[in-house]
Amino acid sequence: MTIRGMDSLVRKIDALGGNSKKALKTGILQATKLVQGDAKDLAPADEGQLRNSIQGTVEEKSGAIIGKVSTNVEHAVHVEFGTGQRGENSPSPPKSPENLSYRQDWAGMDAQPYLYPALQQNKAKTKQMVKEHLLKEIRKLGGS
Repeated sequence: MTIRGMDSLVRKIDALGGNSKKALKTGILQATKLVQGDAKDLAPADEGQLRNSIQGTVEEKSGAIIGKVSTNVEHAVHVEFGTGQRGENSPSPPKSPENLSYRQDWAGMDAQPYLYPALQQNKAKTKQMVKEHLLKEIRKLGGS
């Protein structure tokens, strides 16, 4: 997810002597934690391994500050996108950009999305969080 006009605003804040990078990191971290919490709430809790492995991080890559909610559990992708015939026919979320192979000789399991819905239901809130942190930085510079 990107926010239109962000580059221009960041340049202006920095030109005025502000620290847009710090404000962005703080806002993106707060937004990432919100999505992480909802993803944990939405994840199936069989033994709790998947739910407990969901983490939120913020990193800088090629000048961009990126919030990421992920898991390192091997079966996570199968839970999110389903498996076999039932997974392929699951209506949501959008299919994986990875080349997931849905075996046709096996019924499999329905998708139980938790990451995609967590992001979708928080799009407006996450943008607002980032905006609030940038506005706070502007106010420090004497803006209204």
